[in-house]
Amino acid sequence: MRNSKEMFTLFENIVNNDPRIRVLTLEGSRVNPNVTPDIWQDYDITFLVNDIDSFTCSDEWLSVFGDRIFMQKPEAMELFPADMPEGWFSYLMLFSDGIKIDLTLVPVETKDEYFSQDPLIRVLIDKDGICPALPAPTDENFRVQKPTEAFVNDCANEFLFVSTYVAKGLLRKELLFANWHFEQILHVELLRMLGYLAGSRKGFPLNTGKRDKWLFHFLTTEESEQLLACHRLDSLETAWDSLYTSLQLFEAAMKEVCHTLGYTYRNDVEKIRNYIELLKNM
Repeated sequence: MRNSKEMFTLFENIVNNDPRIRVLTLEGSRVNPNVTPDIWQDYDITFLVNDIDSFTCSDEWLSVFGDRIFMQKPEAMELFPADMPEGWFSYLMLFSDGIKIDLTLVPVETKDEYFSQDPLIRVLIDKDGICPALPAPTDENFRVQKPTEAFVNDCANEFLFVSTYVAKGLLRKELLFANWHFEQILHVELLRMLGYLAGSRKGFPLNTGKRDKWLFHFLTTEESEQLLACHRLDSLETAWDSLYTSLQLFEAAMKEVCHTLGYTYRNDVEKIRNYIELLKNM
């Protein structure tokens, strides 16, 4: 695998030898001061360019990055709508030595929009001195903020209401239906409440990492084991166990959050447990 020094030398050479590229920036985890570097980190880079069509009309120029084995171009896909601003174009590339490069092309004329949309940007090359003075990169926008009491209650309302959909799916032996609601809604709201729990213990704002990858750092061993158990959905029996474990973990987390933040705790979890038992006994 090429090391980081080799990769940044490569990027700088590409930019310096192509007059169409006016700015090179670095983004993502390699800019985040709170991320511990490792060999698996992507290289998230952006080129601010003139004449973007001269790049996107062919992929041949991408060979300068190395032996590419696979690529995704989100803005060229039809099944999955792109979420980039109009006129931007990205290449997500895998290379034979294990390197992954996420390259975005941004027209120079949209530079103001580019620099305002992400706090984790570091300018590496600015040929024309057009980049604004940027504050130190920060992940503050991605941290868990102290929730209002309404946020806590809305999270609980969504979690508890949809848990009855899971129960009905399991009673009907519709495991895929039940698991969709589990994965798309229950897990999301459970992780949200556990994020609030982490913040109430360690202080807000709090960074639990992308997709909550550092959340376990703020949970007890028992809570971590319960959370992992909530993801066992391969049969009706395990899904039922996961549902009850999720209710138990959510209830304990919400109680502590409300107590720590001085919010009123409403014991709605017990009502939903009773409702689910009613459905089972029909």
